Amino acid sequence: MKVLLLGSSGLLGSEFLKILEAQEEIEYVAPSHRELDVMDFEAVDRFLAHEYFDRVLYCIAYTQVDRAEIEQGQCEQLNVDALKNIIAHRRPVIHFSTDYVFDAPKDLAIPENYPRQPLNFYGQSKVQAEELLEVSKNPFWNIRTSWLFGAERENFVSRILKIARTQDSIPVVTDQIGRPTYVKDLAAFVFEHFVKKEQPIGTYHLQNSGEPVSRADFAAFLLDKMNWMGELQRVPYEQFSERAVRPKNSMLQNTKLPFEMRDWKEATEAYLALPTTVDQ
Repeated sequence: MKVLLLGSSGLLGSEFLKILEAQEEIEYVAPSHRELDVMDFEAVDRFLAHEYFDRVLYCIAYTQVDRAEIEQGQCEQLNVDALKNIIAHRRPVIHFSTDYVFDAPKDLAIPENYPRQPLNFYGQSKVQAEELLEVSKNPFWNIRTSWLFGAERENFVSRILKIARTQDSIPVVTDQIGRPTYVKDLAAFVFEHFVKKEQPIGTYHLQNSGEPVSRADFAAFLLDKMNWMGELQRVPYEQFSERAVRPKNSMLQNTKLPFEMRDWKEATEAYLALPTTVDQ
């Protein structure tokens, strides 16, 4: 087996790179942006014309949700056009999508076949990417996830930990509900069940398991582990000024696989125990 990893320096891609580097069973190529710019369609064509890959781990994405509202062309180029160029070569693709393709009612566990209705342009671009995969004749596994956190890039967890070191009051949204997902767990799970094994093509929902939690309660969990003595302000989403509207429900339901990742609390504690976490 041979794997192409695209986006190996990102939050999720960096975890796949660690896994691939640690094993000897699977050959892999993980070009940097300098070595292969996915927006250089001719370069991608030349690269794929001479290589066959059993899996393409597509971890490249434009994820600046607010900026996407004013940089729609850049967002669409990276999330849609670049993917279109990859699947034109008929390579089996593992693509990562988001809860932002939905606007589901509160307290609904969102199944894979729930109607898509994005609230912002980033979500629209991911819907376009999903539709590309669905109408193509290319083998694909579209994996929706949410609330990613990890060591390599800024995320909700790293921001909360950073703010807590300098401030004694932190406002956090109380009416956005979901499950946090540790990128290390997600990468290991996908590698085991979608790279090393063959699953039916289609869309899957993957999050860490456990009881759903609000953003504010997740922040409280983090701050309690830090022994932070400040004030957590629980505020409604409407009080936050953001260019892009976020969904209030991010509870993704896995209806296709008989196994799940570990509880998000256990995963978060494992992350917080890492020596590098305290230096973020």
